[in-house]
Amino acid sequence: MDYTDVLDSYGAIIEEDLKSRLDEMVRDGQKYHPFLADVYDATREFVQRGGRRLSACSTLIVYQGFTGQIDERIVGVCSGIELYRHSILIHDDIVDAEEKRRGGDTLHKMIARGFDERFGVASAMFAGNILYAQAIECLMQSGFEQDKLVDAAKLLAAEFRAVNESQILDMLFEYKDPDVKEWEVMAGRRAASLFKASMLVGAILASATEKDRERLQIAARHIGFAFDIQDDIIDTFATQEQYGRVPCGDIGKRKKPLHVILALQKEKRLAAIMQEERCLNGAEIKYVQSLIRDCGALDEAKSFSREHADQAEKMIALTGLNQDAKDFFISFIRFVDQSLDWYK
Repeated sequence: MDYTDVLDSYGAIIEEDLKSRLDEMVRDGQKYHPFLADVYDATREFVQRGGRRLSACSTLIVYQGFTGQIDERIVGVCSGIELYRHSILIHDDIVDAEEKRRGGDTLHKMIARGFDERFGVASAMFAGNILYAQAIECLMQSGFEQDKLVDAAKLLAAEFRAVNESQILDMLFEYKDPDVKEWEVMAGRRAASLFKASMLVGAILASATEKDRERLQIAARHIGFAFDIQDDIIDTFATQEQYGRVPCGDIGKRKKPLHVILALQKEKRLAAIMQEERCLNGAEIKYVQSLIRDCGALDEAKSFSREHADQAEKMIALTGLNQDAKDFFISFIRFVDQSLDWYK
């Protein structure tokens, strides 16, 4: 079965529980203040807007892969993982001054309607913090054994800190030229952190062995690197029809993903274009794409991604997960690898 079919199946299970929790959040907000209910309603719409619930499904699949079952306890935890992920997304959109997410307004833009930008940004920041608190609440109220809950909560707290640290470095790179090693330090706590949190929470609650947790942690790190590199390449080379955004948005913000770092080492003309933050026009986008492509940076970054994908697949194969769970992760890893060929 293709990994997307699995996500659709498992995602539907999580979606029902997640909707119930978001509805309850809106009702609780109404009891406190009508405007808070409005903020929660906007947050509910934001969280429920599309997506295949990759993070939450990863938790569920790991749990099922070790226990052979799915129960209401783990489904509630998976809802928490999805809230955890959206807490990060809300803050990410604020930092990057994004206006759109999955075809709709970002949360801070939704809340700003009828007010101003500062109000929208501040309220969305607090809403993101609230989702993190809700995620921990979903975990702690799930009914799992206390020692497992403590370990899982410690993990989420550590990875939430890690992903915030990576965001600080990612912003720093807009003002300096990092090398590949410095990029790896940053990226090791970005998508890699999210995959680690989602996969290891499932493993902890399933009583996976210490050896299997270690293997999953290594696999998650490699998956995160492969995914990050692919996602950054998409931002530069995917068409607006493919991605829903104008290409080179990150480069216009002076961000330094791996393929840009590699290109900057070889192409001074790219550095000249990235001296100031601005939206690139059509001709500039094609020019930037050609610079990155022709100097070999695109192919080099793809090679990095594929090396990480290969290591992730090998590590997943060594775990004690059942074959269905292994097949899911390997299918996803291979998709990330193969999709690199779409962007040239």
